[in-house]
Amino acid sequence: MSHSIEWRCPSCQHPHSQELDATDHLSCPECGHRQHYTEGTLGPAGAVVDPVGNCVVCGYERMFSQKDFNRKLGLLIVVIGAVLSPWTYGLSLVVCMGLDYGLYFFVPEITVCYGCDGIYRGFENNPKHRAHDPLLADRYRREAPGQPDTDTDVRPPAANET
Repeated sequence: MSHSIEWRCPSCQHPHSQELDATDHLSCPECGHRQHYTEGTLGPAGAVVDPVGNCVVCGYERMFSQKDFNRKLGLLIVVIGAVLSPWTYGLSLVVCMGLDYGLYFFVPEITVCYGCDGIYRGFENNPKHRAHDPLLADRYRREAPGQPDTDTDVRPPAANET
């Protein structure tokens, strides 16, 4: 199985998708930015470590796992079940629930970096990576490498402070 990442170029902010098995660097076709994988992401054979432990883009070790399912499609399934429920006496909701439950087992897991939102596909699930936690995401986003330090940033004075 091939390993891939969806990442955002740190120079031009364009999103890209790239296979990780073929190279030892990330390259942006938009601006030409080239960045080697961060330290600790390559194994002794020169391949990306599986399961992924550190982000190859920003080097951050805080990641979470989630199902690789299109949320808009999931919402559409629920809406269709709800719209049809008056004529099906609620059975359409049960069918949609069964469809959702069935899809849950067939959709693979992905790993997402809290720091740069890099999405890793094709890797084994790392037991250290739990489900997404919004409170941790806010804290980790501030701690991530390359993020502005919000505690020391200078803010303009409010209108009533001058």
